[in-house]
Amino acid sequence: MTTTNIGPNVTKAFEAFKQFGRMTAQEFSDYADIHRYDAHAVLNRMNKRTVAGDKRIHIADWVYAYDSARRYPRPVFMLGDLPDKPKPKPNLRENRRRSEHKRDNMIRAASIFNMAMPRDKIREIRRSL
Repeated sequence: MTTTNIGPNVTKAFEAFKQFGRMTAQEFSDYADIHRYDAHAVLNRMNKRTVAGDKRIHIADWVYAYDSARRYPRPVFMLGDLPDKPKPKPNLRENRRRSEHKRDNMIRAASIFNMAMPRDKIREIRRSL
């Protein structure tokens, strides 16, 4: 692994990985004090094989982190030229349970009288909407 002609963000990435081990792009963005789009660009370039040499980092794991309301898996990078861990498949049952729970809570929060409402009554209200 050669480190000639690398930019300052790549140097920061090597320092961060040596100090912390594994990290997501958001954690690297916070460490290097750069925008998250730039952090993703640096890490994606480091994750690809080049003509000059091997990959410098690989995807070691996937985590579910919340940026805002979106929930999706994000890669956790680690130093080394190993194969990437495949992206996890979505759990449709869990996704449906979470969205139904969110809708139920919206109905319950609409009025103080809805808080003690039984589940069957909430389902009736949801079907009528």
